[in-house]
Parts: sequence; C-alpha cells; structure tokens
Amino acid sequence: MRKILRKRFDGITWYMPEGEEIGFTTLASPLSQKDTTIIKKGRRKVFASLKGAGGEVYIKVFYLTNLAHRLKHLFFKSKALKELTIGLTAEDRGISAVVPVAAGEKKDFGLLKECYLLVKKIEGALDLKDYLLRGDVPQHLRGRVIEALGSLAKKSHDAGILQEDFALNNFLLGNPQDSTPSLYLIDFERARLSSKLSERKRAWTLAKLNRAGGDFSLTDKVRFLRAYLGGTLGKETIHPWMEELERQTLQILRRDAWRIWKACSRGDRGYKLYEKRPLRAYFLEGYDIGDLLPLAEDLRPVHLRQIRTFLGHFEVTQANGKIEKKDREANVNIYKFAPLHHTIKGMRPAKGAWQSTNALLKGNFPVCPAIGALERVEGPSYQGFLITESMPGLEDLHSLFQQNPSGPGRQKILWHTARFLSRLHNFGTLALPITSGDIGVLESPGGKMRLYLACPYNFIMKVPSPEDKEVDLQRLEDFLAGLLGEGERELFRKQYQRHSRYLP
Repeated sequence: MRKILRKRFDGITWYMPEGEEIGFTTLASPLSQKDTTIIKKGRRKVFASLKGAGGEVYIKVFYLTNLAHRLKHLFFKSKALKELTIGLTAEDRGISAVVPVAAGEKKDFGLLKECYLLVKKIEGALDLKDYLLRGDVPQHLRGRVIEALGSLAKKSHDAGILQEDFALNNFLLGNPQDSTPSLYLIDFERARLSSKLSERKRAWTLAKLNRAGGDFSLTDKVRFLRAYLGGTLGKETIHPWMEELERQTLQILRRDAWRIWKACSRGDRGYKLYEKRPLRAYFLEGYDIGDLLPLAEDLRPVHLRQIRTFLGHFEVTQANGKIEKKDREANVNIYKFAPLHHTIKGMRPAKGAWQSTNALLKGNFPVCPAIGALERVEGPSYQGFLITESMPGLEDLHSLFQQNPSGPGRQKILWHTARFLSRLHNFGTLALPITSGDIGVLESPGGKMRLYLACPYNFIMKVPSPEDKEVDLQRLEDFLAGLLGEGERELFRKQYQRHSRYLP
C-alpha cells in the first residue's frame, strides 16, 4: 500500500498518499475557497466541488457536533482518514477504485471537530446509475456494462471490501463504447475491510445493489449474476441465488421505506419541518415555507372525490400550480383535504400521504414525488394540502388500454400492470377504488414503459393480507371493466402471481 504522508497546514492535519500533490491553497479551509460550489448540504455533512489549476476536486466535510462522537475518535480513525485508508487498500488489492487524494482533520482542545476528504474528479466518467437508467442506451452496450459491474463486484468481494452502501451511484463508468467498459468503485464512507467475506455477507451486499431492480429486467439480473459467479451457469445455480437476493432485497427495501416514513415527518434525512401554530409544514430540503404557502393560499381546486375509506370522511380537490426549483420552474399538483362534517381525532390525511409517498420513493417504487405537505389544525377543524411534482407525458392507464385494443402492445401493457400491482403490494395496498388519474404510464423514447402511482394519497402503508390483495386485483379489473376480455383477466392474474414471486 502507498505510504501516507502527514502535513499540518492552517490548523488542519492532512494525510496524503505518496505521489499525490495538492496545492496548499486547496488545503486551507476547503469550503472557503472562492471557486467552491456547494452541491449538497446537511447538518453533519457537506459535499462540494472546487475547481483549480490541477482540475476539479470534490470535497466532503464531516462535522462532529455530538460530544460522544468526538470522544469516540480519540480511539478510532475519523471518517475521512478511514475512507482514505480503505481506498488505498482497495487499490493495493487490485480493485479499480477512485482513491481520495487527501484526508484532513481539525481538532479543538484535542477532540476532533471536523474532518475533510478530497477526491479528484475523473474527467469524462459517467455516474453508473444515471447511465443505466437512461432509456436510450442500446441493449448490447447496457449488457456489457452490467457484466463489467458483476465482475467488479466479485473482485471487490474476493478482496474483502465490504461496501455497506453498495449502490449504482457508488460506481463510475469510463467510455461505455469500450469492448470491456471501465468501472471504478467510489465512496468508501460505509465500507469495511475483511480477510474473507461469507456467502451471507456477499448476498446481503448484492441485495443492496438489487434495490434498483425495478429498473432492470430478469435478463439483466441473470447476466449480472453469471458475471459475478463466473462462467455460463445453469438454472440450478442461478435460481437459488436469485431467490435469496430477492428475499433480502425485499427486507432492505421495506426497512428503508419505514425508516423514511418516520424521518420525513421529523425534519431529518433531507426533509424539513416548519411549525408555527396553527400551521405545520413538511417539505424537501432546497425549498422554503415561502415557496409552498402561496400555492395553498391561492388555490382554485377542482373536485376529485370524497375519501371515506381509511382516511375518514374527507373531500379531496385538486389544483395545478408552478414552483421555482433550483434551475427551473416545475409544474405541481396541489391536493386539498377538507373534512365534510367534522375531523376524526388524529386523522391527518395530508401528513399520511406525505409519509407514504416518500416511503414508496425510498422503496424504489414509481410514484409522483412529493415536494411538501401543509396542515392547519385549530381545535377540531382541519385543512391539509399535499404538493407533488407533475410528470410531463404521463398518460392515464385506462386511456392507454383504449388506444391499444389488441396486438403485442396490449400484452406489454398487461405485463407492466401486473408487475406494478405486485410491486405495490410489497409495501402496502390501495386505500380507495381506482379512478382515472390514479395510475399513469410513461414511455421512454426507446419504448421502455413504466407505470406510476400518480395519485399518492390512494395508498396505505401496511403488510397486505391475501384479502387486501384480492380486493386490489378486483379494483383494477373494475377500473378496466369493458376493456379486458375473459382470457386477458386470467392472463393478468397469472402475470401478477408470477411477478409476486420476484422483487423488486
């Protein structure tokens, strides 16, 4: 492993691999440089970029605000130094990895106050997640990249690198046109070193990667596993691995979804909370209460329906609006919840819809993303609003069936509809009968189809019983009444059962 050099500059102790050269200007208070751009900012971590003569450098800053955490680092390495060490070890064990070029520590009265990590940007490299989720990537290129990912995952596991946050966005892709695409492992913040990884740990790590499985076909998954396990393997080898991965992936996704269901109403993990009686608001970081209030105050809603099941006796109306996003103006849907007679104690449909929507997104389920939710509670009176980003080109499922009365296109829609409902049942069940606008379909220029829960409040998060699933199947068939033949109903139910065996 390359030797780590130690330098002290401007009150910060820096650790740098031998052979790396970082200008002293960069090392002096990294975030205070004039060419620094903040990319993401939280209470305990900041991610930024800095452009200089030697190219662009990414900077991570970790703040230690808790005394217990600061005391812990009297005995353990800081996060930044740990990342640097693991990156160098991965490099030493022959893994294609982006190794940090410096780690810094700043102390106050002998206790670690904050630490820094500097990583050079690889020019021309692509985020693997962005690349694979594009709809216009040719299948032969996509296949080669997935095989390269399987090979790199195997190599890193054989080398004892356990990446606890094994995800597509922890890889960079070189030129995808190469016969053997170059992939790089990045971000060792949640990585650990081991002399040998057990099969159980390997499967758990791959299940983390499989969380994005809803965007990949069964062929993609088999291709990845064959590259990971080595050689052209038959069903008797692939299927046990596939079933174990799907089982563990479901557990991880459900855990992630429930964690965000709680966090998004507490103002934690990228969410903000605003309270000033009688108003309470929940919204994404990057927005402000001043962005949301005008949408709710100047509302001319259109009647949708009355909610009587699960949510109580509420009327829901909808309006459209616009909101300023970082670099563009976004179209939004505003749903208003108002009690028809009196509010049932504790019943808060806007908050419930906000929690469910964010939980589904974390569970990698396609749903129109929520921007915020507002509630005014004064004594027994209640008024709630849910604000979601509208998706251009989203077409109603009912209309799509009408436009495709027969042929291969109809079979494709049936297949995706069955898959959509089976995936929804991994997290919960529908709260209400399905009507127009509840389920939307988006088709990419390359012909890839994806169904979305376009009406986020029509969902309740729970472990669905067989009876719940049967009710939802019947609701979907009722929604498509007159459009499905008897044979298509049977085919739809068979496809649903088939998809229910696999996740995600």
